[in-house]
Amino acid sequence: MRHIAVLSAFLLAGAISTFASVDTGLLALVPPGAKIIGAVDVTRSRNSDFGQYLLAKAQAEDAHFQELINQTGFDPRRDLQDILFSTSGPATTGSPSSFAILARGNFDQARIKSLATAKGASVVTYSGVDIITHEKGPNAQTAIAFPEVGVAVMADMTTLKQIIDNRTSPTSIDADLKTKIDNIGKSNDAWFVSLVGGGFLADHAGQQGASQAKVLQGVLQSSGGVKLGSVIDTTFDAVTRSAQDATSLSDVIRFMASMVQMQRQSNAGAGILANALDSMTLQNNGASVHFAVSMPEKSLEQLAEAGPLANVH
Repeated sequence: MRHIAVLSAFLLAGAISTFASVDTGLLALVPPGAKIIGAVDVTRSRNSDFGQYLLAKAQAEDAHFQELINQTGFDPRRDLQDILFSTSGPATTGSPSSFAILARGNFDQARIKSLATAKGASVVTYSGVDIITHEKGPNAQTAIAFPEVGVAVMADMTTLKQIIDNRTSPTSIDADLKTKIDNIGKSNDAWFVSLVGGGFLADHAGQQGASQAKVLQGVLQSSGGVKLGSVIDTTFDAVTRSAQDATSLSDVIRFMASMVQMQRQSNAGAGILANALDSMTLQNNGASVHFAVSMPEKSLEQLAEAGPLANVH
């Protein structure tokens, strides 16, 4: 798997810009069974002030950035347009989790395949599409392909084959998921929608955060978005099992915000974030919770420079 890391890195590179309006072409390739979908409008994100800041920071900190560009002929600063991520959610017994990262852009397929095979990867053909994988035979798990001109996909092998099949036999994602995507995608430069309950997050929260994470078991669906500009707006919405669960979730959000606010004098990052949380919106409507916070773009740059909120408990 490490031998196709170069290709994987470039498919993920656009995510450094932020977490997009809806690319309906990429969405049409997503196979049924997807329960979590998120997207990045890389072009709009990259052209934003914060996108430019992150790109410059990534290039300065990654000595191999230019080397990868030279090897693949793919420069995410210029060639990447949209990214969409989908997954079926946490794996269940006997049913592995599926995932796919779909990217729209300009890809030099011949050059990428040549580099991959030089690094030890193999190329197999499925329905007329070349699939690049380092893992050989029926046990191959993760692979990359270019099912359409200007589209690259990295996915588990089963999902990748479904996506290739979707070119000629389109399928439909969950109707509720599609409706939520239409609602949030059109107004954000970055978004996600999840029909997966929050229980699996609570299971992996660890002992330290168990008491707060337990309320996530009451979350049935969630979505969020980021709108870039001189002020960056972030929203999060959740549908819970009951009004009581919604109140518990709001209490946890309010508690976490207060923990940050209490550290504003002793932690630079907490101080920046606390200023935004002072004017946050947190509303309950029956079993639903709405959270929104805004931050000046320059403050977000300062927050990125400040590093982890190490002293916030």
